[in-house]
Amino acid sequence: MRQTTLITLLSVGVMTVALFYLKHEVTTLEEELELLNKTIVSDQEAIHVLRAEWSHLNETGRLRELAEKYLTLEPVRPAQISTVPIPPPTTQEVR
Repeated sequence: MRQTTLITLLSVGVMTVALFYLKHEVTTLEEELELLNKTIVSDQEAIHVLRAEWSHLNETGRLRELAEKYLTLEPVRPAQISTVPIPPPTTQEVR
């Protein structure tokens, strides 16, 4: 065989192996991308459910009913309100 034919066949063999390896890498990356996309969709659905649940749990009427049922709150009487006297500044604070 001629040297040119041998080099051509060797080049074709190397290119075939490289192309097979590249195809395998692309397939692996596509599978990983598909898995990530499914995870993203699943997480988005979970977030949607959690937001709906949060909205329900924070309804003012529901919270009012629970507070009346479980908390013994009374209106604040004026006697409960006091003021804290503020001490005069010291000489170190004035400087």
